[in-house]
Amino acid sequence: MKNKSIFKLVAVLCCTLMCLNTTQAQQDLLLSQQLFSRINVNPAGTGNNEKFDLFVLGRFQWIGVDNGPKVGLMNFTAYSERFKSSAGLTIFHDHLGIGHSTTNVQAVYSYHLDITEKYILSLGLSGGVNFGYFNPQNNILRDETEYSDPDTYVQEKTTEVKPDLNFGFEFTSKHWMVGASCTHLLNDSSTTFKAGRHFYVYGRGFIPVSEHFDVAPALAYMHKKKVNVLEINAMAFYNRFIWGGVTWQPDLSNPTEMSMMAITLGIEWNDMFRVGYTYNLNLGKFNNLPSNTHEIMLSVQF
Repeated sequence: MKNKSIFKLVAVLCCTLMCLNTTQAQQDLLLSQQLFSRINVNPAGTGNNEKFDLFVLGRFQWIGVDNGPKVGLMNFTAYSERFKSSAGLTIFHDHLGIGHSTTNVQAVYSYHLDITEKYILSLGLSGGVNFGYFNPQNNILRDETEYSDPDTYVQEKTTEVKPDLNFGFEFTSKHWMVGASCTHLLNDSSTTFKAGRHFYVYGRGFIPVSEHFDVAPALAYMHKKKVNVLEINAMAFYNRFIWGGVTWQPDLSNPTEMSMMAITLGIEWNDMFRVGYTYNLNLGKFNNLPSNTHEIMLSVQF
């Protein structure tokens, strides 16, 4: 009865969150190596080992283009077996262009329920603030008459600070994991500085193929009003030391026009250090856009 009540609670919460979806416009950026550390999109994804985990990722888009978008992500988590709980911090900074950026900072907590000896259910909640910033003085307009037109050009620096809240759950075993979450719960609409509600559903397996090789297929889906993005990923690990994989990420609303492929390589040492690199390729109608987008990831457990 206890386990059935838990699953009913999760189902009710998920249905409630889905009914709140009324957003469009600005959206979260999906990162190719995000499944290694997910607490910025799902606070339940904190893991259940007793080590401290530090995850840092940088994304540099369109290298060579002035003021190209840049993203920085840092996740930090720790687990307590005594309290069956994880706590952490996630910081996400998005440099969107000339003089425009957003920074999201949230404290994360999740509670781990041992359903059986093999299965764990994690419920997570995170809360913090979203900072939006725009400095018009960093822009140079071709038509100088626009500087004096308040209808087309913002004259003053603009800063916006808003509360933010995420919720999610994960169900895990030794060889697979599934999860779902909703981010930006308090935002019923999108603005220049904040994203509206996003809904994530994902799953990942870990399949030993031989003594030396393991395969980890993954599937993720993100929904936000008219935006529906699917992510299909497959990773291969050799001796838990070297890994590589391919990710295909189509926008289901326009799969022939908007899609991306990513190639990832990485190494892991002594179950403590992990370094990964990803190169992103644009596909579809917009494959003429610059493909020189890079992700660099560092993960440390101590």
